[in-house]
Amino acid sequence: MEYNANDIKTLDFRTAIRSRIAMYMGSADNQGVLQCVREIITNSIDEATMGFGNKIYVDLYEGNCIAIADEGRGCPFGIREDGTEALEAIYTMAHSGAKFDDKIFQNVAGMNGIGAKGVALSSDKFEVWSYRDKQCGYLKLNKGIKESFTVSPLKENKTGTVVKFIPSPEVYNLEPISIDFEEIKSMCQNWSYLSKGVSFILHNHITNEKVTYLSKNGLTDFMKEQGGRALNKTPLKIEVQEDGIEAEIVMEWTDSRSETWHVFTNGLENVEGGTSLTGIKTALTNFFKKKLKGEANPEILRKGLFYAVSCKVPNPSFANQTKTKVNNPELRGLCQRATTQMLEDFERRHKDEFDKVLDLLTKEMKAEAAAEKARRQVLEAAKDVEKNQKKKVFASDKLKDAEFLGQDSTLLLVEGLSAASSIAMARDEKKYGILALRGKMINAFANEEEKFYQNEEVKLLLSAMNIVPGKYDGKKLRYGRIGILTDADADGYAIGLLIMCALYKVAPKFIEEGRLCWVRSPLYIVKNKGKEDYYFTDEEFNAARGKIKGEVQRNKGLGALNPEQARRSMFTEEFQRIDVLEEDGESLILLEQLMGKDSASKHEFIWENIDFSEIKE
Repeated sequence: MEYNANDIKTLDFRTAIRSRIAMYMGSADNQGVLQCVREIITNSIDEATMGFGNKIYVDLYEGNCIAIADEGRGCPFGIREDGTEALEAIYTMAHSGAKFDDKIFQNVAGMNGIGAKGVALSSDKFEVWSYRDKQCGYLKLNKGIKESFTVSPLKENKTGTVVKFIPSPEVYNLEPISIDFEEIKSMCQNWSYLSKGVSFILHNHITNEKVTYLSKNGLTDFMKEQGGRALNKTPLKIEVQEDGIEAEIVMEWTDSRSETWHVFTNGLENVEGGTSLTGIKTALTNFFKKKLKGEANPEILRKGLFYAVSCKVPNPSFANQTKTKVNNPELRGLCQRATTQMLEDFERRHKDEFDKVLDLLTKEMKAEAAAEKARRQVLEAAKDVEKNQKKKVFASDKLKDAEFLGQDSTLLLVEGLSAASSIAMARDEKKYGILALRGKMINAFANEEEKFYQNEEVKLLLSAMNIVPGKYDGKKLRYGRIGILTDADADGYAIGLLIMCALYKVAPKFIEEGRLCWVRSPLYIVKNKGKEDYYFTDEEFNAARGKIKGEVQRNKGLGALNPEQARRSMFTEEFQRIDVLEEDGESLILLEQLMGKDSASKHEFIWENIDFSEIKE
C-alpha cells in the first residue's frame, strides 16, 4: 500500500474532538457524557473557590438536556485584539481561557482550556449565557458550529454563567445516552464537602426531584457521611498551608475490613490518587512502624482505615485530561508531614483512643502473621501432593491402592490397620483402594491451618486422592470417590464427620460433585440355615424383628466380621449399601458450627435437640 506526504492529514479542533472524544472526555459512552457534566460544574466550582458566588444550580431535563448555572463573575465577552469574540474563543478555540494566568484563577481544577470546549463541540445543542457588566452575552452552537452570538442589555447588575447542552449521540456512540441523575447527585454531594459554604441546588425536571447539598464542616462531614461506624470517637483532622498550597486531611479507623480513601485536588476527585495519597501512606507506615517496634505490613496498618485529603494548588499537574491522578511532587512531602503531625497530636491529646487503635493494629499484625504461616503451609502441602504424584508409588503401609485407578475407583477410609487388613481381604481389589486412619482425624474446623496441613494423615489422604490445596481438579483425581467405612457407632460417626470437615475445608467442590460416600457396614447379621441377612441400622432390625428367625449377631465393629461376611455384606450388589453424602447448605453450616471452636453454638444445639430423659447410663 502506497504511503506518502499526501496521506498526512490535519484535523481541525472541532473534528478532532467529535471524532476522538475519548482523548478529551475519557470515553465515548455515558461515562464520557458524565465527564462533560463534571467539566462544566467544576468551572462553576472554580468561581466559587475564588470567592465569587456561593450557589451552583444543576437542572436535568427530558432528552438528556442539562443546564448548569452559577453566580460567579460571568465569562468575558467582546472583541479581542485579534478580532475574535472572547466568548466564542472560550468555548470553541483550543487552549483559550483565563486559567493560564494564576493571578486571575488560583487553586482551580481546570488548567488546559479544553474541558468546556470538549463539551461545547461534542454536543448537538450547546448554549451559554454570560451575565456581567449589566449585559448578557449569548452563544449558541449546533453540533459544534456557531449558530448565533448576541449581546443584550440587563436592567439589573446580575453576574454568573449558565451553560445548557445536549450531548451528541453521534459522538458518544458506544451506548444510548442516558444522563444518570443519581451520579450527578453523588458528585455534587462530594463537591459540597470540598466547598464549605457553597450550595449545590439540583432539580430533576423529569421526576421533579429536588435536592440541595451544603456542608459547613467540609471533609469532616464527608467522613461522617461516608466512613461508616468509627472505632475512635475523636476524628483525626488537620489543615495546613505551605508555599501557597492548602491541604486538609481527615482520618478515622472504622469497623470495615477494607481500606477506603478519597483524594481531591482543587475540588476535583482524583480516583487514581496521586502524590498527596502517597505522602499520607508513607507517613502512616513510618509512624506505626516505630510504635509497633518491628516490620509492619503497610496494607494491614491501613485495614479498616477511612481517610480523605483535599489540596488546593496554584498550578495543579494531572496525569491526564480527565484528571484522575494528581502529579504535583510537592504534595507528597506536604501531606506526609501533615499526616505525621496529625497522628502525633492524636496520640498526645487522646492517648486512650490512640492506645485502642494501636491495640487493634497489633492484633491485625499478629493475625496477618498467622495467616501468612497458614498460606505457606498450604503451599507446602500442595508441593507435597504434587511431589508424591510424580513418584507414582506411595511408601506407606497405610495405603493399599486399587489395581485400576481413576473415576470408577473408590478409596475406602477405614479406622486402623486391623480393620484395613480385614477389608483388604473382602474388597474387590480392582476398584477399591484402602487408606487406614490412625484413630480420629484432626478437626479441620477447630485447628489452625498450619497445624491441619502439617498433619501426616491429612497429607497422606490428599496425596492418595491427588487433591492439591487451592488447585482442585476433579478430572485429575486418583480415585473418583471416597467411601467412609467405619464402625456403626458413635466413634465411627465422629470419624466420618472429621473426614467431612477435612474435605469441606480443602476441596468443598469434591463434596458438591457427590464424590463423598458412606459405605455402610452391617450392625446386625441374622444366620438361619446357612443363610445370612444383614441389617444396617437399629431401625431396620427393629422393623423386621417379628419376622426374624435364627441366630442374631450384633457387630460392635468391622472387626466382628469375618472376611466372607465383610465381602458379601459390603461388596456385592445384593447387599451393598452406599449412601452419597449430598451437599446441603444448611447441613454444611451446621457442620461448621458443631465442629468449630465456638462452644456456645454446640451447647445451644445439644439443649434444643436432645431429650435427656431418653439417655441411659
